[in-house]
Amino acid sequence: MINGGFLVGEALVGEEPEIAHIDLIIGNKKDAAGIAFATSFAQPRQGHTPILAVIRPNLPAKPSTLLVPKVSIRNLEDAEKMFGPAQSAVAKAVADAVEEGIIPKAQAEELVVIVSAFIHPRGKDYQRIYRYNYAATKLALTRAMQKFPGIDKILEEKDKSIHAMIGFRMNNLKKPPYLEVALDIPDWRRVEGVIRALPRTDAIIIEAGTPLIKRYGVEVVQKIHQLRPETVVVADLKTLDTGNLEARMAGDATADVVGFSGLAPLKTMEKFIEECKKVGALSLMDTLNVQDPLEVLKKLPVKPDIIELHRAIDVEQIQNLESEWGNIKEIKQMCDNNVLVSVAGGIRVDKVEKALNAGADILVVGRAITAAKDVNGAARAFLQRMGVEEVDQFRIMTDF
Repeated sequence: MINGGFLVGEALVGEEPEIAHIDLIIGNKKDAAGIAFATSFAQPRQGHTPILAVIRPNLPAKPSTLLVPKVSIRNLEDAEKMFGPAQSAVAKAVADAVEEGIIPKAQAEELVVIVSAFIHPRGKDYQRIYRYNYAATKLALTRAMQKFPGIDKILEEKDKSIHAMIGFRMNNLKKPPYLEVALDIPDWRRVEGVIRALPRTDAIIIEAGTPLIKRYGVEVVQKIHQLRPETVVVADLKTLDTGNLEARMAGDATADVVGFSGLAPLKTMEKFIEECKKVGALSLMDTLNVQDPLEVLKKLPVKPDIIELHRAIDVEQIQNLESEWGNIKEIKQMCDNNVLVSVAGGIRVDKVEKALNAGADILVVGRAITAAKDVNGAARAFLQRMGVEEVDQFRIMTDF
């Protein structure tokens, strides 16, 4: 039952070029839906003139349904597809929804439906146009009346799903462990070779290292994404000042994760983290030369998404030290267990289990992979020790 306001439904059905995409609202004539219905009917936009959905001439659907084309009607051929199979399909779907109890019959006179329909200009097959638009309208109505999707469904799927029109899925690092391949080589030709050789898996992150960014600029992130659009790319800026400005620059360059230095002033770090949230990137605090990361985190009013416990390359070369990453569990508790911890510096295949057992979510590996004769084999060796299956997490979704 709809006692006030309106409900929203959406559905995509079929194959190109006759594919049907339906957005609709259904609500009471006396409320916002009724006002929108009358306004759209009385004030049509050029090329998008709304029409009543009729099963056949002189037999409009109930609830009264307004069909609004998403694509401009440019010629008689476009008009015939909208006034013919699309109009009839939408009207029949609404009538069947009443007959099947999807829409309460008792409310058929009280409600209105506004349907926005996509009809591709290249679509030719009237049978498909009819069937796809019928199915999409029926599904959108069902979803609207059942208030699908619920907020829990949205929160569950938002980091897993892929939009077909962009061709890749944003990976928000919800399923650790991950292998981060650090590209500190300031030579794009060598970097490109490494990127092409890496296995294709969601478990790999690519880091545009500081030397690489200093030579080619932060736009190098875009070049990496052109080669691997599905892969998370880290811009290792090690920002010490102008936090919001540098975070914005990296975000504009399509970085998924942006790194700042834990030695920066607190205000710089705070602005950096907040700017990352605005641009949709994850913030990473690099603890290189930070004596006590916990003390820094205690003072920060907002926490980063990732904390990198980092030993410098130069120190690693001078001293043959066992990696000591501190109390990772305590760091996570400080951030309400809402943070990923990465470890960097001297990570070799034989140290993978130690790092994971210590609580690390991300293993940052540089020369052990990038300087290997067999880059692909070296990366696979790490992934195997990490227990990560080399399959991506893309999947076909079957929604209600």
